[in-house]
Amino acid sequence: MSDPTILVKEYHLIWESLLHYEKYLEQMSLSAPSEDEELKWDDKLQDLEGAKRTIQYGALNSYGLKLEEKG
Repeated sequence: MSDPTILVKEYHLIWESLLHYEKYLEQMSLSAPSEDEELKWDDKLQDLEGAKRTIQYGALNSYGLKLEEKG
C-alpha cells in the first residue's frame, strides 16, 4: 500500500494545480475575442468545478483532508 503522506502531498499538488488552471481559464474567458470563445472557456470552468468537487470529496473521505480555496 502507498504511503499516506505521499498521497496527501499529491492531493495538495493536484489542488494547487487546479486552482492555478482555474485562474488561467478565468483570464482566457475575460479576454476572449468573441462570445463563442468566451463560452468555450466558461464550459471548461464548469468542468473544472466538477473536478474540484471530486478531488475535495476524495481527499476528505480518504484522508480527512479538507481542501479549500484561498481567499
